[in-house]
Amino acid sequence: MIPAAARGTTTVSARAVARIAQQAATETPNAVGTVRGTATVRGQRAEVSVRLGLPWPADLGRRAGEVQRHVASRTGELTGLSVRVARLRVVRLQRPTGGTVVFEKTTAPAAQGRRVPRRWWSARATPVVVAALLGAAAAGLLTADMASVHLFGNAPAAWRTGLVDRLADTSPAAGSVTVAAAALAVAGLWLLLLACTPGLRKRYVVAGFGAGRSIALDRAAVASVVRDRVLDTDGVDSVRVRVGRRRVRVRADLAFGDRAAAREQAGAAAREALADCRLNRPLRVGLRLRTTSTWDPTPPAPEPASAGGTAGRTAGGTAGGTAGEAAGGPAGEAEHKESP
Repeated sequence: MIPAAARGTTTVSARAVARIAQQAATETPNAVGTVRGTATVRGQRAEVSVRLGLPWPADLGRRAGEVQRHVASRTGELTGLSVRVARLRVVRLQRPTGGTVVFEKTTAPAAQGRRVPRRWWSARATPVVVAALLGAAAAGLLTADMASVHLFGNAPAAWRTGLVDRLADTSPAAGSVTVAAAALAVAGLWLLLLACTPGLRKRYVVAGFGAGRSIALDRAAVASVVRDRVLDTDGVDSVRVRVGRRRVRVRADLAFGDRAAAREQAGAAAREALADCRLNRPLRVGLRLRTTSTWDPTPPAPEPASAGGTAGRTAGGTAGGTAGEAAGGPAGEAEHKESP
C-alpha cells in the first residue's frame, strides 16, 4: 500500500472555494438578491469574501453574523481548508414584498481583541499591477537587447544607443531632467500614500465585530435606508441622499404641512436610520428641506367619518338646489351659483 505521504495532495482552487462560499451564503434565509463570492487560498488556509443583500428592516448585526458563521463553517467543511471568518460586503438592503417585518432592538456582539479599524483596507491591486507591468516591460526590453548583443553578436538597438547618447549630452540641470525627476517623485509619493492609507472608502464597517473587519455596508445601501426613513415623514414628496466619507446630505421636497415640524421629523428619521446601521464611524446629517411649487402649509383635512353627517349635507344641498331651481328666474339661478 502506498504511504499517505506519497499519495500526493489535493489542491482546491480559489475559484472553487469562491463558488462554494457563494453557494453557502445562498443557503441562509438572510441573503437576498444576487450573491457573489471571492476567495484567496494560501496553503491550507483560505480567506473568503462574499457580496450579498440583507433584508431590511432587521437587525443587521445579528443577520450578518449568522451568514458569516455559516459561510465559514460550510466552506471549511466542504473544502477541508481552514477558513477564517468570512468577510461580508452588504451591497443592498431590500424591503420584504409582503407582510410586516419588525426591527429587533438587540445589542451587537462585543468587539474582541484589537482595536476595530474605521474602514476596510484595500489591496491596492491596480497601482501595484500598473507599476509592475511598466517595470517588467522596461526590464524585458533591456534584457532582450543585451542578450541579442552578447549572445548573438548583433548590434545594439537604435533606441538604446540613442537613449545613451542623449543622456550623455544632457545636463542634469536641463528642464526635461527636472520634469522627469519631479514626475517620478510624485509617482513615488503617491504609491507610498496608497500603501499607508486604507482604501475602499465607499464601504463602512459595522461596529461590534472585532478587528476582523468582516462586515461592511456600501454607501448605496446606507443611502437607501436613509431615503426610505425620510420618505415616511408626513408631507415629504421626494428625497435625494448622497453619502460621503463623513457626512450624509439629504435633500427633500415638502408638498404640504408645517415646514419646521417636517424638518425636525426628517432629521430625526435620518439620524435614526444611521443609528440602526450601527456604523463604526458615525456620520453627520446635513438636511435641506425645500417646498414644492404646489406646497400647502396646512395639512390635508381628514375625510369625514360620519355617514349620517354626509347624508345630511347631501340631502340639504340637494334640497337647496331643488328649491333654487324651482324658484326659476335670474335671481334663483344666481343664488344657486353663489351657494358653494
